[in-house]
Amino acid sequence: MRQMARYRLYALLSVCVAFLLATATGWSQPLTWLGVLPGQSSSFARRVSDDGSTVVGSSYYPYRWTRTTGMQQLATYRGVSEGVTADGSVVVGWLLDDIHYRAFRWTAQTGTVILSRLPGASSSVASDITPDGRWIFGDSDPLPCCVEGHVHAVRWDGNTLQIQDLGFLRDYSLTKPWSAAANGAACVGSAWRPHNRAFRWTESGGVQDLGTLGGQQSDAWDVSADGTVVVGRAQDSSNQWRAFIWREGIGMQALPTPSGWSASVAYALAADGTIVGTALDASGQWHATRWTTNGFENLNQTYASLLLGGSRLIEARDISANGRYIVGTGYNAATGREEAFLLDTRKLAVIRGTLTLGDYVGDPSLVPVSVRLRKEGGSEETRTIFTERNGNYSLWLEPGTYEVSFKASHWLRVNLTGVTLGPAEEVTGQDATLTNGDIDGDNEVTLFDFGELVAAFGSMPGDSNWNPDADLDGDEEVTLFDFGILVQNFGAIGDE
Repeated sequence: MRQMARYRLYALLSVCVAFLLATATGWSQPLTWLGVLPGQSSSFARRVSDDGSTVVGSSYYPYRWTRTTGMQQLATYRGVSEGVTADGSVVVGWLLDDIHYRAFRWTAQTGTVILSRLPGASSSVASDITPDGRWIFGDSDPLPCCVEGHVHAVRWDGNTLQIQDLGFLRDYSLTKPWSAAANGAACVGSAWRPHNRAFRWTESGGVQDLGTLGGQQSDAWDVSADGTVVVGRAQDSSNQWRAFIWREGIGMQALPTPSGWSASVAYALAADGTIVGTALDASGQWHATRWTTNGFENLNQTYASLLLGGSRLIEARDISANGRYIVGTGYNAATGREEAFLLDTRKLAVIRGTLTLGDYVGDPSLVPVSVRLRKEGGSEETRTIFTERNGNYSLWLEPGTYEVSFKASHWLRVNLTGVTLGPAEEVTGQDATLTNGDIDGDNEVTLFDFGELVAAFGSMPGDSNWNPDADLDGDEEVTLFDFGILVQNFGAIGDE
């Protein structure tokens, strides 16, 4: 029990160290699972800021996630953060207050502020905000919902928070915008009665029905910065849901999916035309997807090397304007739950290998390893990584030539030199064995280390003279076995 408790403590502290180092150096791993709010069992993501620094969504309560703060709860009522500005400083969404929906705007200065409703309306929802925060889009409706009256699309002025009625689609009682153009002059969404219909609203043309792919229903989920391109889902002539792209002057077209896949949704698009969403395969499993000029792409295949132990990406819900960052929901096998994720799709290379911690019987996956990366040309950074239980590790890097240096607590430094990586290249076999015995951390095994071991000899965790770095073999005791390791490696010096 004492050994297990120690391992858990080491693992927790190690994760904290890795997080702080990643923040300090600006480095981030390609796939980040965002976790959940305290006491919750799942989370999902809705939007990502243009620079990938901020993600918003829900973990029962609305949240804002950043690399420095982690997942931050924005309200005490359940709800969803639906939109975020380009710099991540302003968040909008909705809360469920008993039976009423309340649109909100959050900033660090004001906290969560409830937005106004149309005259006579009982509820409102904020669904998106323009990148500069100038306009907020959503809807406002009377209760009981969809029984009497009409639900109108609305727009709030981001400066004054005054509400503007955008109207509703003719003959449809419920009009909900999901996304707004960058300049605030257009929005898209869904209208109901009796079937969903995708619509686009523009300042010049009002509300426009975008049609379907031959079926009865459609939903619009995102619109380009200039308001001329729309993506979403629509039913085809067989009433199957298909991801679509709608272009001004061209109309609605289905996006391709593999033969036998039965459904798909397009949720968001980037400035270069890249589209992300989700699709249902022949076995009934949803996959996060991406459409580019090359066609359909299953993100679980493209990024399989990041998905360990059965993890998978279920839906891609948003993509940054530059196409680099994708957020959505997936299954995190490490925690056994559905979680929001942030995927950095830049063309990184990867090196893989096995690190062997010499003369160690403990679990190597609980030992933090400091990695110093010196890139040819002068740049240098330090990361903290953890191997798998078998010692395997992976490092994602920008292309270039590196000296890769490994140093763990009471092991000597080992350098791998001349590691050259091309764009998106995978270089394997970068193995290293670290020599044990450096108790004082000076990268040499000397009499000073013997002094440290003598001081801790005979101790176990909890003893006043316990020194975990003197427990060279990791068996939870400082014994003659540890002396044997020191004698064996005495005089050894690590790489500079």
